[in-house]
Amino acid sequence: MNDIKSLADQLRSSITSPPAGPKPKPPAEGKPKKQTKAVSAPAILEEIRDYDNSGHKNMVHVRFDKKTAQLLSHFKMATGIDLTKLIAFSVRRLLSQHPEIKSIVQQYIQNLEL
Repeated sequence: MNDIKSLADQLRSSITSPPAGPKPKPPAEGKPKKQTKAVSAPAILEEIRDYDNSGHKNMVHVRFDKKTAQLLSHFKMATGIDLTKLIAFSVRRLLSQHPEIKSIVQQYIQNLEL
């Protein structure tokens, strides 16, 4: 019973660790050797996992198109990363990579106080 895994568990395992299974047989004489690469998790997944959103208290309700919402749902099943963490990380990265967004807000606040 412990050997039965859900599809999400299988996907998570394949992303975070090299594929398990029998070792490939050596190629027969005269046949070219196939190169196989171990599947490793992209660095961005580790960055998202390391992102600490435990102190975040404010909530924002967001809407996504159906395709994006489905992709996010599958992302959670495949990686085990909570969507709140993913979205908080993504927005933080967007704002750090595009400081002009903060400038727009600062400009608005300065004009508001006048």
